[in-house]
Amino acid sequence: MTEYLGYAAGSLTVMSFVPQVWKAWRTRSTRDLSWTMVVLLIVSGLMWLSYGMLTGDVPLIVTNAGMVSMNLGILAAKIRFAEPSRSNVAAVQSGQLH
Repeated sequence: MTEYLGYAAGSLTVMSFVPQVWKAWRTRSTRDLSWTMVVLLIVSGLMWLSYGMLTGDVPLIVTNAGMVSMNLGILAAKIRFAEPSRSNVAAVQSGQLH
């Protein structure tokens, strides 16, 4: 029974990120999402995934594999849709950068 609770909690946790990933890719906007938050979620997810693998906790492994995947999707969107820095925009407008 305890394992099923872990699977249910993990499923809800991973599903909670689906709307954000979907919105980021649909709107092509991630400006309001912090780089620090995304990176910390990926690193912590990898650490929990490692812990789950070392302890053999399957619900923890499945949950964190899903979490890392969702957050990599957000990271990919942040990279793909990143706005150019103001200095680069100014350089392009002045003809210094092509």
